Amino acid sequence: MDRVELRIANRLEEISRVADMVEHFGAEHGVPGQIVNDVNIALDEALSNIVSYAYGPDEQGEIIVRLACAAGELRVEIEDAGRPFDPLQRAPPDLAKPLHERSVGGLGIHFIKSLMDEVAYARIDGKNRLRLKKRLPAA
Repeated sequence: MDRVELRIANRLEEISRVADMVEHFGAEHGVPGQIVNDVNIALDEALSNIVSYAYGPDEQGEIIVRLACAAGELRVEIEDAGRPFDPLQRAPPDLAKPLHERSVGGLGIHFIKSLMDEVAYARIDGKNRLRLKKRLPAA
């Protein structure tokens, strides 16, 4: 199994470093461009939420992003020590409602679930861990 890990500060401007890591890792491991794109969109949503909501405005924190290729899938793990939040417990958005009747929020989580093949959350040792998996096409 090949892996890579990146630690970033909880600032929006740091997210581009993660996208660069995914692009490089994907190229090194022959991951199709569409899968790299899907993973980057999911990561952008998840990391933006962590930066915006997991920490107070002046609170400094670290977010760890791990990527691995194994058993025909790309695995992603995001870990942070911010406020506990299980995105999978949030009710799905009602996409049938007109826009002006919908509540704010929830679409990012919907995108993540739609783009990834598996999404799991756990709170372990005071840290949020979001795990994403995307199956890779057979070689």
